[in-house]
Amino acid sequence: MKLLRAWWSRLDALQRTTPGRVGLTIVAVVAVASVFGWLWSTAAAANARFEAVVEVLSMADNLEKNDIAIRLLEKGEVEAGGVVYGNERFAEYAETLFDEETGAIIYLATLAELLISQDVPQWLPTTLMYRPDFVLWLAGGLLCWLLLVIWAELSLQVAMGVLGTFVACGLVYLAKLLGIIDEPTPLVLALAGIGLLVITFLMLMRVLLYVLGFLASPAPRPGRHGTPSTLVQIASVAQVLIRESVRLRISLAFIVIMLVALPLIPLWIDSAEPLRYQIQNFLSDSMNLVYVLAACMTLVLSCATVSFEIRDRQIWQLMTKPIGKLQYMLGKWCGLILLNLVLLLIGGLSIFTFNEYLRTRPSTDLGDALTLNDEVLTARVGVLPVFENLKPEELRRRVDTEIDNNAILKDEIATGEKRMDDVRRQLARQKRREFLDQQRSISPTEFSDGAELDARTYYFPGLKEARAEGENITLRYEFHIGRSESTDKYPVVFNFPDVEQQVEQFYVPAQWHSLLIPPEWIGEDGVLRLQILNGGYSRSPSDATLLFFPSGATLFFDPDGIEVLWQASTFEANFLRAMLVNWVKLAFLAMLGVTAATFLSFPVAMMLAFTVFAGGSLAPFIAMSVDQFRVDREMNFIFQAAQWCIIAIARSAEWLLRPFGQASPNSLVVEGRLVPWSGVFRDFLQIGILWSGIIFFMGWFIFRRRELATYSGHG
Repeated sequence: MKLLRAWWSRLDALQRTTPGRVGLTIVAVVAVASVFGWLWSTAAAANARFEAVVEVLSMADNLEKNDIAIRLLEKGEVEAGGVVYGNERFAEYAETLFDEETGAIIYLATLAELLISQDVPQWLPTTLMYRPDFVLWLAGGLLCWLLLVIWAELSLQVAMGVLGTFVACGLVYLAKLLGIIDEPTPLVLALAGIGLLVITFLMLMRVLLYVLGFLASPAPRPGRHGTPSTLVQIASVAQVLIRESVRLRISLAFIVIMLVALPLIPLWIDSAEPLRYQIQNFLSDSMNLVYVLAACMTLVLSCATVSFEIRDRQIWQLMTKPIGKLQYMLGKWCGLILLNLVLLLIGGLSIFTFNEYLRTRPSTDLGDALTLNDEVLTARVGVLPVFENLKPEELRRRVDTEIDNNAILKDEIATGEKRMDDVRRQLARQKRREFLDQQRSISPTEFSDGAELDARTYYFPGLKEARAEGENITLRYEFHIGRSESTDKYPVVFNFPDVEQQVEQFYVPAQWHSLLIPPEWIGEDGVLRLQILNGGYSRSPSDATLLFFPSGATLFFDPDGIEVLWQASTFEANFLRAMLVNWVKLAFLAMLGVTAATFLSFPVAMMLAFTVFAGGSLAPFIAMSVDQFRVDREMNFIFQAAQWCIIAIARSAEWLLRPFGQASPNSLVVEGRLVPWSGVFRDFLQIGILWSGIIFFMGWFIFRRRELATYSGHG
């Protein structure tokens, strides 16, 4: 044991010397260049195959039945660069890949990726195949990580951590040989991920402490009378909080749970499910786990660090440094947001890496692969149709007509049982709802003299940018008809009058379906005009001509049951914006906890902070509940007044916390929806600046007037 300690001391002393760090830097550069050079050549070769297959597939024409299309339809094969890709399995789906109007292949990139999958290493992520230059970014990131480890004097500790990870992975493979487990790869990746996350966390914390220590050093110019500058005071308090975060067991528990649980989430996902569901489940679980654990850690640590220092009289020493109370609160807040930045950085990189790993799993079919790329790993903007609203004059006329034709209602108003204002308000809501419902219902379409009857036209505005981009424009719809049985199938015809095109589809009620739309079908004004015909075409048995037959029931859909989606950004950029919004929300929670602890005890501050956090997160559900709540007018006045008070309190709380609940980027990423930069800036200004600023000045106003010598201590 003494010999091991002696060797450890010598190696530790060596890694702290300049020659030792320079030598390790040279080794790291050579190793990264060798490994990633080979990886880049592999990715470049795969990209060359991919580009060659895409070029050949782009020449396939099903209308002219050229050789490429015939070979793909009959054998499921394509030849590019003297190499044959594909097999008979692709012939089963080949007919559905061609556009009926143009005869060209619709999903070029996805089909090319599937065709070359047999000739590309299974371990190669799809991102690297599409973008070989991404390997250079990975190499640069890893090299920066290694240089931080080396120059932060953590090389020996990291080497022992890597060695321990290899030993754990070796034990997993040994268990495979002994027949204890069937598939060791997911568990090995999870163990490697845990080791890498722990090492990265320790390294980033060391770097963060070094930076804060440099800012807190007396090198910056002091203020008047020898008082340290504001930056020095804030950095000093933040540095103490960072050290305290790994010393307090409560906050450390949340950090450890996140570092350990994140790599284990892929093990809990059923690989038999469609690949798009696997990735959606992983994104939902992992992003929510990182955010919730970081939020709980932030609230606990922010309340504990201030409350305990006041309770244990440690704040007396800080206030006599001297450190102002304003600088004290800002230092605590800056330390918390920097700690959250480290956690989100580690969590984001882990989620992104394991998402790329899950993408290498086989998809159930071609439709699953297409849906994954077009609806999950993307950032789409949804446009709903514009519905007409009742004009005030028409609404007033319908309400008056309803009252005049309802004798019972007129008697209730005359006897005072119901008030006229309440009746008119209730009927107005009912008439508006009925008018909107009528626009979303389509009777069986009939034809008279060649013109459609009961065919509604819907307008989707704001698609000028989608027309200019010209890719991945999808009509997504969910219809209800009859009993909406999942075993039934009904026809529907989508008519685009601007381009005189019709597309017949068969849909299952109460299930989502999609239709790819060429960008040329959108008008130059950025409006897509769509008619929905409730029925379908069938060939006449006599002369084989197409005849339209209406459906036997009325078709209707929900307010969001039909929309046009188009790809506005990439998944990677969307994921980054979501993490930024989460960071802004965590910054607000940090300020909330610090402020609450300045004038409340630890338990009370925790209760207040977690109440606001829970209320803000549940704000959309509170709004829904309040809208559906109705006062029981049959009860006495006291109970009615109590119910009105409850409604007023709930509405006020929901109104105050609504922006926090609406800032929900995780669900948007899971659904493949765009997290816009405008939303990021809005949340930054409203939650990060306005809310945090108001709470900060409230807490500072109370804290600066508080006599700490009176309220601190146990006696």
